[in-house]
Amino acid sequence: LASLVTACAYYNGLYNANRLASEARRAEREGRTGEARSLWSQAAVKAESVVSRHPHSKWRDDALLLQGTALQRLRSCAVAVGPLELAADSSPDPKIRVEAALRAGQCQLDIRQPDSALEVVAPVLRDGSVQDQSEAHLVRGHAYLRLGQPAQALNELAVSTAPAAVFPKALALTRMGRAEEGAATLRGVVAGPYDEEEWLPTLDTVGQAVPTEISPIVDTLAKREDVTLGERLRLWLQDGQRWLQVTDTGRADQRFLQVRKAGADSTAGRMARTYLGMVAAARAPSWSDVPGLYDSLAAAIRQGGEPVRVVGRFYTVLSRAKAGLESDSASLGLFLAAEDVRDSLGNARLAESLFEQVVERYPNTPLAPKALVALALLRPAVGDSLVAVLRERYPTSPYTLLLSGRGGEAYEALEDSLRQAATEVRKRRGRL
Repeated sequence: LASLVTACAYYNGLYNANRLASEARRAEREGRTGEARSLWSQAAVKAESVVSRHPHSKWRDDALLLQGTALQRLRSCAVAVGPLELAADSSPDPKIRVEAALRAGQCQLDIRQPDSALEVVAPVLRDGSVQDQSEAHLVRGHAYLRLGQPAQALNELAVSTAPAAVFPKALALTRMGRAEEGAATLRGVVAGPYDEEEWLPTLDTVGQAVPTEISPIVDTLAKREDVTLGERLRLWLQDGQRWLQVTDTGRADQRFLQVRKAGADSTAGRMARTYLGMVAAARAPSWSDVPGLYDSLAAAIRQGGEPVRVVGRFYTVLSRAKAGLESDSASLGLFLAAEDVRDSLGNARLAESLFEQVVERYPNTPLAPKALVALALLRPAVGDSLVAVLRERYPTSPYTLLLSGRGGEAYEALEDSLRQAATEVRKRRGRL
């Protein structure tokens, strides 16, 4: 009687855990994410209780698999690996062993243990069904990608029929220098199910190598009726960021304007406005165009979060230039701001205007001839005339003498002095 009562209690516990898991899956399908997490959490606790109270029951491995599955769905893979690998190693039921091994392999990928993922799914290639083996090859393909072995990854993925194998396959091709083939692989599945977690990172990696191949794919995906507005905005925003990385500000602007128009009040819309302000700052031809842009970037900074990371550098550089233009500012601060605008913002025209200010405001300092040299390099078409001005106004400057192959020691001494002074200025700014 005692054994019967114990068995009933065990079976009821496992039944309740399975019921909770079933309800969690239904909640996930219906988009009730918060409720699903709560149900998975309850299922994990029930299953763990069953295992701990009845460690020798014939249904122990069922409970281990359920516990690991629930923890995996809760994104607690570091904890899920234990029960999953135990079930994969000890269960007499091959179906439980295979499912537990596949889930354990996926979890090992999530916790960045690709070597362990390769090991745990290896038996599935021997014991699993054709579909199970396909999933195992997918896990192994991901593992080899994490290990920096794209050729081996591609070999595994080539024999996987899992629909999700398309994405790591595109990544493997890209990392092998075959990004056009990676893009072609993605074009072949644009009509399939849209999973943002798969599409966005893959598009980004392949798109950084071949942005012209990926942008049309973004257009196609954005037109799909099953892609939500939020997903569409994120596709456009990410594409704009890629164009910005390759300094095609025209195409970047087009994407950011699409985002702002379609979702002005969304998170993506606010980010698009931030990027538009940053692009405008990178294009500003003179300081007279900057104050409004500076205020726009300041507003983005006040929002906090992601905009700070995106435009923080631009805002800092423009702040330094603004401080350098103050009437009581030192010449070195303005010169360093001009260099920052040139090197960090990539805005040669704005840098030119600031170097001109150095020459006009501080004509009697060693930085004036240095600024003329910087201007000559930025304006090669009029470089000869600027060099003539340099020789006329500053004939004894180390920068002028260096052009004639003289004054090397004086030039090195002056540069060392300026570098030390610049280091002190940057320290005061909190840059170092």
